[in-house]
Amino acid sequence: MISIPNNGKSKESTLERSIKVLEYLAETKENKNMSEIAKDLKIPNGTSHKILKTLEDYQLIERDESTKRYSLGFKLFKLGNNVKYIRDLRDISMQYMRELTRETGETSQLGIIFEENLYFLEIIETPNNKKTRGTVGLSLPLYAPAAGKVLLAFQPEEKRNELLDNIELKAFNLNTITERDQLEAELEDIRNNGYAVDREEVFLGTTCLAVPVYNAEKNVVAALGITGDTERVKNNMDNLVNTIHHEALNISFKLGYQLS
Repeated sequence: MISIPNNGKSKESTLERSIKVLEYLAETKENKNMSEIAKDLKIPNGTSHKILKTLEDYQLIERDESTKRYSLGFKLFKLGNNVKYIRDLRDISMQYMRELTRETGETSQLGIIFEENLYFLEIIETPNNKKTRGTVGLSLPLYAPAAGKVLLAFQPEEKRNELLDNIELKAFNLNTITERDQLEAELEDIRNNGYAVDREEVFLGTTCLAVPVYNAEKNVVAALGITGDTERVKNNMDNLVNTIHHEALNISFKLGYQLS
């Protein structure tokens, strides 16, 4: 079992104990109940119960209702299968994101869908402007950011409707779309135009543009975009969209995409 450094602390954190539970269940040859887990890992019963309940809620572990014994959940398998692909996507995209930032003078962003939300996989800040409010690992709902709208628009119809059914259209500010009919009309425009615009729908004063990134099967797997000052982006909209499309196509080619 991997040992987690304690860094001089006299007491393990809940996160450390949670990791130990996952490692323990991965290495044990038979499923364990809560008492066995608590005893073997020397975790108080009350703490053990809270950790197991949280891990179960997030589908990282599963409990057999008849035996009350725990095993690793399907989500861990799903996440593990995605890790290499996501790492490859990021590595392939980096050089083109740097070029996008250099050519546009704006911050570039790469987003994917994770847990039915937009997840920023990578951000390349421009040295010319103040730091943007987006950060790597930031998760936002799909309906407001440009990258999220691209990912939502280009989902297969059945999946798109499923996502829309689960989205609560809350307003970030007065510019946010909060009516489903209006959002669906915008998603159709995005599919027709090939790009999306966040018109200060998340952060006031900031406008974002995004376009789709395709894989070898011609499915949209990511969104590449830029974010910058609203007036500056609006004044250079056509050139920015063309440049983003160019770099997104370069990434798509590296992923095996071919023009038909």
